[in-house]
Amino acid sequence: MQRRELLKAALAGATGVAVAGLHRAVLAGADLGAAVQQPFLDAHQRRSISALAELILPRTETPGAIDAGVPDFVELMLSDWYTPEEREPVVQGLADLDAASREAFGRDFVDGSRDQQTEVFAATEGGEFFGFFRRLVVLGYVTSEPGLKALGDYRHMTGSYNGDVPVSQQPRPMVNG
Repeated sequence: MQRRELLKAALAGATGVAVAGLHRAVLAGADLGAAVQQPFLDAHQRRSISALAELILPRTETPGAIDAGVPDFVELMLSDWYTPEEREPVVQGLADLDAASREAFGRDFVDGSRDQQTEVFAATEGGEFFGFFRRLVVLGYVTSEPGLKALGDYRHMTGSYNGDVPVSQQPRPMVNG
């Protein structure tokens, strides 16, 4: 399967808790490139998120997750737009990855080789963490400019759009007749 088809398929199946925070952010008109306002992740968790994002969408002939700013997106969503209950699968999943990696290789997940990281993460496939995190990474990628360009359908529009203009400020349509 080509990368483009994988991204489209993953996004098409993105429902449930993995998109709940993004849904709230979009409805609130959030800037998805903004700085985190309510940080809760520690430096180790941030490094783990970056390593995982790069495992899921590595740089190839197109930009990868790191190039698209996906780790920052994931942190923004988890910190500012997900409830503590909604982000628990990620927090627990990161801790479980470290435990599994220490058991298998004697080191935390983020300190393992790429092959070790792949093995540990692949072992979570089918679980709540795997699906949740993968969807969050794909959403971050396809909502970024590099991700949209990599998908091949990006067309930048000049100017700006303000969809929140009072009706009273709109010109009245001409009525013939």
